[in-house]
Amino acid sequence: MIRKSCTAALILLALGASAVHAQSYFQYMGLERTPKHSGRSLALGGTVQALEMHPLAGLHNPAMLYQSADALGVYANMNMAAFTERRSFPVQDSFGDFIAENDYVSSRYQKWEGDLALYYSQKGFSASGGWYTFENLNYDYQEEIRSDLGSGAYNRDPLAGFHKVHFGGLLHGVNIALAHDIGKRFAVGYAYSRYWGANIEEGFGVIPILPNERKLASRDTTYFPAALTNAGGSSINLGIRANVTKRLQLALSMEMQGAYTAEGAQITAGMDSSLLLPAYTAQSDSSYELLIERPNTYSLSLRYIPANELKTTLYAQFDLTDWRKYAAGYFDSADSLVALFAPDYKMAWALRAGVEHIFFTGMPFRFGFVYEKNPMGNQLNRSSIHAGSGMVRENLRVDVGLALYQNLYYYDDLFPVEGEVRASRDKVKESSVRANISISYAF
Repeated sequence: MIRKSCTAALILLALGASAVHAQSYFQYMGLERTPKHSGRSLALGGTVQALEMHPLAGLHNPAMLYQSADALGVYANMNMAAFTERRSFPVQDSFGDFIAENDYVSSRYQKWEGDLALYYSQKGFSASGGWYTFENLNYDYQEEIRSDLGSGAYNRDPLAGFHKVHFGGLLHGVNIALAHDIGKRFAVGYAYSRYWGANIEEGFGVIPILPNERKLASRDTTYFPAALTNAGGSSINLGIRANVTKRLQLALSMEMQGAYTAEGAQITAGMDSSLLLPAYTAQSDSSYELLIERPNTYSLSLRYIPANELKTTLYAQFDLTDWRKYAAGYFDSADSLVALFAPDYKMAWALRAGVEHIFFTGMPFRFGFVYEKNPMGNQLNRSSIHAGSGMVRENLRVDVGLALYQNLYYYDDLFPVEGEVRASRDKVKESSVRANISISYAF
């Protein structure tokens, strides 16, 4: 029964991954790291206390590593995120009435990544170390450019080329964490992460199909690609956990993100004054050293086990990120500041909640909900739902988690047509699925 139920959950994840997608247009600009979670913690809304005795706790609250028992385990995670971004604008008929919305962009892409870690514990302390993909920066936006060949041509609407925005690469590296107890009720933890960039690339502009064809509108435009080098950074995580009662546990943590640096950037970030939202600008003849000061995140979480006949655990967490400290600087070869992107971002917060039921067969059902306040504006606030399950076979444990969200906001055309007047900004519709499968083996 457990095997059939877990197989059904895996099939559901695969089907969901192929049907629902999301976008991350602003992610590359701020390097807002997607929280790394196991299948269990993702299903429970990304709550930190669902990472008990898991090496991934070192990326959030390392105090959750501690257990007063001898243990040795190996962990592996496989993460998938699939994305769709649809952009549309109103269409008018010959009488000036708005009759429909025209979807002119439907960008779809996927991200795959994996992690491998080791966990060790004995009475008095616990430790972990692992190799992780901290952030997947892949983003692909593409829209067709069509052109009129003039009267007498059989094909009046040929494909001229593509407007394209592309970001790519991985931030991967190591995390080492240590936790120990203070008395019978408290545990503290410390963790350090060092990450490097791999295949970091960016591109912005137009790719003509026939660049020498004078009748095509894209003949005078250019695509600017760049490969970034020496990308990387580090972060420190601190945490404390308190067993208030046998049923109630509280935890407090701080993620100090530090700075991110890279060389060879040709796309700079700025603020669109009309939108009050960030925007990209391509620099065709210069490259810069990029320095991003990233904000710290503070989290308060709780775990409560009610006196149910059916084993139930409740999780809740409040995250606060100080985006007021965010800034991105661009420096030339003489280390002189050329441009500074210091937006007037607000403090942002997230509320996470999850519940886990363990049925009498031993099969768990997990459900979670997340509401995230965006520092750039309320129109980008996001809600997501989470679900998952798992199984345990002697020393082997498998957990699966799924997270879904949809969002809608308004933004200007990324490649505006000269002289074109639109009645309103483009409507950007995004949706996302994140799936995670975690496998652990205890020796």
